[in-house]
Amino acid sequence: MHNNKQTKNVENNIVKLFFALVQCGIGKRESLPATPSAKEWRALYDMAIKQTLVGIVFAGVERLPKEQYPPRDILLTMHRLSERIKHSNIELNRKCVAVAKKFAAEGFESCILKGQGIAQLYPDPGLRTPGDIDIWLKGSSKEIIGYVKKFFPDCKPTYHHVDFPVSNEVEIEIHYRPTWMYNPFTNKRLQRYFDGVAHEQFANRIETAEGCFPAPTVAFNRIYILLHIYRHLFSEGIGMRQLLDYYFVMQQPMSAKDRSEYVTLLKKFRLKKFASAAIYAMQQMFGAGNGDSIVKLNKKHGEFLLREIMIAGNFGKYDSRYDFSEGNYSIKRGIEVIKHNSTLITKYTGETLWSPYFKVWHYFWRKKNG
Repeated sequence: MHNNKQTKNVENNIVKLFFALVQCGIGKRESLPATPSAKEWRALYDMAIKQTLVGIVFAGVERLPKEQYPPRDILLTMHRLSERIKHSNIELNRKCVAVAKKFAAEGFESCILKGQGIAQLYPDPGLRTPGDIDIWLKGSSKEIIGYVKKFFPDCKPTYHHVDFPVSNEVEIEIHYRPTWMYNPFTNKRLQRYFDGVAHEQFANRIETAEGCFPAPTVAFNRIYILLHIYRHLFSEGIGMRQLLDYYFVMQQPMSAKDRSEYVTLLKKFRLKKFASAAIYAMQQMFGAGNGDSIVKLNKKHGEFLLREIMIAGNFGKYDSRYDFSEGNYSIKRGIEVIKHNSTLITKYTGETLWSPYFKVWHYFWRKKNG
C-alpha cells in the first residue's frame, strides 16, 4: 500500500511538472517549480510524445533557466522533432492552399476545419503538431458523396464525412457536415446552426506565410472545437493537444455580445456542463485564461476529464483499457466504444443514452449511402 501511494505521488509530481512545462511553452511561465532529474526528464519527454506536444514543450524548454535544462540527448531529440514539426506545418499549409483552390476550381466553396486554421492562433503556429486535412465543402451529402465516388467508387462515407485519398502524403477528409450529436433533436438544431453560418465560414480567410486559405471564424470555433473534443471523448478519447486548441480559441478577444451568444449556443446544444468541465481542465493544465468566468467550473467533471486526457493521450491511442484497433466500424470496436461510453452515463446522460440509437441508425444510413 505504501509503495502504491509513493508511486502515485511520483506520477502526480510528473504530471504537475508537465503542466508547468507546457505553460512555459505557451508563455505563461519562465521556469519550473522544481528542477527535474534525468529520470523525470525522460518521463516528461514520453508524456510530450503521448500528448503530441513536443513542439510546445521544446518552446518551454527554451525559456527555462540553464540549470533546469534536460539532459543533452533529450534536448537534441526534442530540437530535431520540433524542426520536423515546423517543416510539416509549412508543407501542410501549402497543401491547404492547394486543396482549397482545387475544390474552388471544381465549383465547391470550402473551408479548412481545425488543424492549420487553429494553428494560426498559437504563439508560434509552426510548433503545433499537424495532422490531416479536414475540409468542409458546401453541398448536400448526396452531392458530395457522388462527387467522391467518381474517383473512388468504393469509398465508405459516414454521416459527416468521407475520405478522399488523392494524396499519399496527407490524409484528406471531406466534410458535408462539420460534426454531429447522438441526440437527434439536439443534432437537428446543430445542423441548422451549421447551415445558417456556413457562408460566413466559407468566406473567411486565414493568412499564412505559405498562402491564404478559407477557415472558420473564431466565433464558429468556440463551439466547433468544443464539439470536436466532446465527440472524441465519446468515440475513442482525447489528449491535451485538443484542449490546447480550445484554449487558444478561448484566448481570443470576446465582447459582451460574443460571450452572450456563446452561452446561448452552449445551452442550445446541451454543452454547458461539458464546457464547465473542459474549461476547468484547461485551467489546471494551462493556467487561467479567457473563458474561466463564462460558465461555473465543474471540478468533479473537470477532474474526470483530466484523468481521461492523461490516461488516453492523443485521440486515445495510449489507452490500455479499451481496444479500438479493429478498424473504424467493426463490431468489436463498437463494443469497446459502448464500454467506454458507459463511464460517461452519469455525466452526460442524454448523449450517452442516445448513442446506441444513433449507431443502429448510422449502420443503415451507411448501407444506403455506401
